[in-house]
Amino acid sequence: MPIRIRTRHRRPGGLTGTAALIGACALALAGCGDGGDASAKADGTPAAATTTATATPSSRPTPEASPTPSAVTMSDQTGAVLGSAIAVADGKGLDYAVYLQGTGLSLAGGGKQASSYGPGEEVCEQVDDPADTNPSFDVAFTVPREGRDCAGRPLHTPTPTPTKTRANGTGGTSGGGGTSAGGTGACELTSPAGNCYADGQFCAGKHRGLSTHGRGGEYLTCASDSDGRWRWSDGVPG
Repeated sequence: MPIRIRTRHRRPGGLTGTAALIGACALALAGCGDGGDASAKADGTPAAATTTATATPSSRPTPEASPTPSAVTMSDQTGAVLGSAIAVADGKGLDYAVYLQGTGLSLAGGGKQASSYGPGEEVCEQVDDPADTNPSFDVAFTVPREGRDCAGRPLHTPTPTPTKTRANGTGGTSGGGGTSAGGTGACELTSPAGNCYADGQFCAGKHRGLSTHGRGGEYLTCASDSDGRWRWSDGVPG
């Protein structure tokens, strides 16, 4: 009996057609999208990124100007007594120096310092040094030179006690003590009542700083004591 052989024919809708369809879709997808992006990808040129430059503030602080210290000053003590002028300078914390009047005191270094002085002496002049030009002082006071006033004029010089000649021709004073107030002219300065001064007695304001012989013949000077009172003194304590 003859054998029938069946021949199978592939249908167009099989695997081959499916593969072709997938490939077509892949090609279609590759061509899809923004034309600009595709062109940029094709050229290999990346899109330029826009950046905004921001200034970076400096971290270093601006230095502040140092304040200028104010100079310490004091009121003019010219005409006052030296003791009070020194007290004012000490109260201000100022270094002071005392010079003799009329010796050329200046900030450049002139002048002669007083080797000794009393608190009751008059201040003839005050020189301030706020700029610290002279390293020796912040303020300087001048006092009269010995035997002179602030203007440089000589003070009154007492007349020497008169002497008598003894019979043998030798010189000497009569009597054991000095000449007393007896109209001999030994008391060059007198009190407002007309009497010769004595050691320790208060002196008149017009006689401050002057000298005279006292009622006992002693040489007295009107000076300020430790309490600031003007008295006649022979310079001997007690």
